[in-house]
Amino acid sequence: QFQTGDSTLLDRALVALLNHDLPEFLVYCNQIDSWLSAHLADMMEHINILEICRRVFAVDPREHYLLALGELYLTHENLWRVSMDYFGLCRTAAGTAVMEEYIVRMPLESDRKAQQVLRVCDLYGLKNARERIHRQLGRQKWQRGRLGAAIGHFAHVNDRNSISQICDQLWAEYLDSGKLTYGPIIDGVMAAGLKHDRLQFLTQYRDFHESYKTGEYTSAGKLLLSILLNETAPAHAVPDLLIDTIPLLEGDKLVFSSDDTFELMRCAESLVQSPFATAAKPSANSAADKGNVGRDELSIFNVACARNLARSFVMQ
Repeated sequence: QFQTGDSTLLDRALVALLNHDLPEFLVYCNQIDSWLSAHLADMMEHINILEICRRVFAVDPREHYLLALGELYLTHENLWRVSMDYFGLCRTAAGTAVMEEYIVRMPLESDRKAQQVLRVCDLYGLKNARERIHRQLGRQKWQRGRLGAAIGHFAHVNDRNSISQICDQLWAEYLDSGKLTYGPIIDGVMAAGLKHDRLQFLTQYRDFHESYKTGEYTSAGKLLLSILLNETAPAHAVPDLLIDTIPLLEGDKLVFSSDDTFELMRCAESLVQSPFATAAKPSANSAADKGNVGRDELSIFNVACARNLARSFVMQ
């Protein structure tokens, strides 16, 4: 047996190695440098001699030293990515749990940092962490008014409720301003292949407006009728859609056939009899409360339908 006597940590580590005392060798190496013990334990695992240490240590030495080194690097802001790789090397449930715990608390001060964090989640299969981060980013973008980006993040976790709320916000902003400004937002989201009934409604309604502005009244009428019959629009938007048909019903050109007109009247009747029509008045901040459709306008709609119906019977 080699003796240590008055010696340095390195001397003691070398003596332990010469004595084939691998557990003590690892302990001394860890006192010298955390990086050294982590990499030596990992190397021992690869050459199948770590089992000797596992019989002595209360915890798995490889996992313990890798986690300790990863946590050490977390104290340096720019080395968080290195920490995640050390956690990932553990290949155990404990390593995954530690990685998820730290990564969901990672500050996401930029889009670049957020994408790096999401790539780590994808690389190591951190599904729960990935969903939590997407929800966090979605709420963050929503608060900052970046609605297209918010919808994209919510789409990754299939949060259809949040997407519907954002779409309702876009609709409410249109009703307030009378200007369709959400086109670029919707186009960007739809280009990514996202399918959602509220997004489809906003897209079709935008197309209706464009057709109407260019004088393509027949095309505009078909789009509006399609929205109503396919029920892609939320219930609170139906009254405004019916009012939008009035200029087409009263125009010089016959846009709606008798069958189309009956369908419009059926939609209006369904609206009157629906729970939405008899429910208590919604809150002041809701999209449903933003419309300005009253009984007088619905009466005008009914008259316009009757006139169009009479005209369609004569022309057909």
